[in-house]
Order: sequence, then C-alpha cells, then structure tokens
Amino acid sequence: MSAERILVRGTPVQAGVIGAYLASRWLAAGRALELAIDPEDNTAAPFVTRPSIHRLHGEIGLPTDQLFARCGGSPVLAAEAQTADGSSVQLPFSAFGVPRGGLEFHQYWLRASRLSEQADLTEFSLSLALQNAAHKPPLAQLAQLPVEFGIAFDRAAYGNALLSFAKAGGASVVESGNEQEQDADLVIQCSPDAGAPKWHGQELTIALESDIPGLEWHHLSSAARRFASLAAPLSNCAPEQAEWTRLAVAENERVADMRELLSINDPLASSRPALQRKAEVFVACGRIPTEDYEVFTPPEWLAALWARGVRPRRSDRMAERLPDAQLLDWLDQLRGQIASLTRQVQAA
Repeated sequence: MSAERILVRGTPVQAGVIGAYLASRWLAAGRALELAIDPEDNTAAPFVTRPSIHRLHGEIGLPTDQLFARCGGSPVLAAEAQTADGSSVQLPFSAFGVPRGGLEFHQYWLRASRLSEQADLTEFSLSLALQNAAHKPPLAQLAQLPVEFGIAFDRAAYGNALLSFAKAGGASVVESGNEQEQDADLVIQCSPDAGAPKWHGQELTIALESDIPGLEWHHLSSAARRFASLAAPLSNCAPEQAEWTRLAVAENERVADMRELLSINDPLASSRPALQRKAEVFVACGRIPTEDYEVFTPPEWLAALWARGVRPRRSDRMAERLPDAQLLDWLDQLRGQIASLTRQVQAA
C-alpha cells in the first residue's frame, strides 16, 4: 500500500491536539501526517480540558505534570456555564457528598431537608469548594483527593507543546497556505462554524463549540481517538466514515441537551426527548437517566437541573433506612469535613 497522507487544519492548539494523538497512532503504521497551522488564534481565554485529559495523555505518553508546569496550568474541578436568566452555574466533575448504601448523596439531602433546614446542596461538594478556593492544590496533592479534574492551560503554550510532540513523532508542521491540499488523502478541518460534524470522502470536519469550558477539548480529543480507532485504508472506508459521523452526531446531541437545559426558559417544557426524559425522571424520583454517548457526568447534570430550579417530588425510599438523628448528624459531619479539608489544602 502506498503511503497515505493526512492534512490537519486548525489553530495551534486545535491542530496540536489532533496531531499529537495521531502522531502516536497514525505514524506508527507508516503513514504521513502534516499539520497546517492557522496562525490567527484570536481567543485569549485559557484552553480548558476535562478530566479525560489524563487518559489521553497517558495513551500517547505525554507527561501531564511537566506540561502543567510549562504551560501555565491550573486545575479545573468544575465547568462554569451561563443559564437562561443570565446567572452562572458551576458543573462539578465529581459527585456531591458521598454515596451511601448504593444511593446518591442528594437523595439523603432531600430527605434531610424535609426534617430541618439544610445548607444548599452545593455546599456538600468538595469539587466546588476547591474550585472556588483562593489557592488550588498542586497536582500531586490533588491527585490524592477523591475528585476528578481537568486542566486550564495557556492556549499558546499548550498548543506549541503539542505541536512539538507531534513533530518529534514524525509529523510535519507548516503554516496555513503552504500546505499541499491536493496531495492529501484526508483533510481534517477544525472549525467553529462547521455545523454538524462529518466525515465524508476526503474531508473530516470537527465542529467545535466552546460555550461550556472543556467542550472544545472534548470535541478535538474525542474526534482524534474515534478516528484512530476506526481508521482503515482511506481509499476504501465508507463504513468507517459513516460510523465516525454517527458517533460524533450522537455526542453532539447530548451536548445540545445540556445547552437547552441551561438556556430554555422552562426546563420541563423541552421538546428534546432525552432531556425531557431526564427532567421527568428526576422530578419523579431524583434519579438521572444516562443516555448512550453522554458527554457530561451525572454530577454535572445534577448541578444543571438544580440550578434551573428542577427538584424531585420525593427522595428515594432507600434513604429512609437511616434514622433521622443519624442522618442529620452525618450531613453535619460531612459538611464540616469538606470545609476542614479545604482549609488544610489552602494551608499546605
């Protein structure tokens, strides 16, 4: 088989994410990879990643701790998004409280709130306490805590680090306009204005969204991982193209569900079937149905539903197994432990 050549177009960090992953997977198969960099990156905001960054870095051998130091890294334990009324909500990557007896913490909170006035549910989140603390713990310490976290990098520094990694793996890097598109077997286009993601013929388009921090990272890393797992000889891969597109569109639907939940005036009046099901089941019994190809974690969905004023009519009956006094004492202890641990992290 003759050498196949992929051309990736995007800003340094966009082409860098795709290029770094494919350099470790695609080039190992004796194929060619060229990254055409658009030097115009007008986004000054940090490049926020989700907790999946640790898995992806591990897969390709990138040292997260070194990149954290080199690229102005800062831990991110929750994504902040805007709601319909203009307020903001923090979506924590880790669970509220701690589960007990196979039951989520918020079910116990719901029961306790009917016994006496309780602190808001958000005050039982270690993730939110650390996210809003004046000083975030170093990576080594954070890795020892029961929380998931992403990293916010300086966009330019992280992009350059990824491009250097891709070049070291054998990829070539050129400025946009100097690439030889007509010789490419596949062009991967990173675009914020692409509409739906699609792989058809000689073009694969990654539709980027960044209204919720971490989404841009998710779309890029997920697209690269999915492509590498499906890639076949590019001259004959129509089934792989269709499957890549199907999975990408399915993920985008889950993102659209979250976006609607945050933006619609009445969260219980959505016409989106999956979101409607989530809201109805949550109101009925406090549980959050999980769809195929979810992007957001259950704690993120819980935080979004809570912020939009959606509340369960009752708590799960399993929460009744804990005696009233023991339940209230446990919640007080847990809240105190979160505050104490946050203070300890700040003092370290």
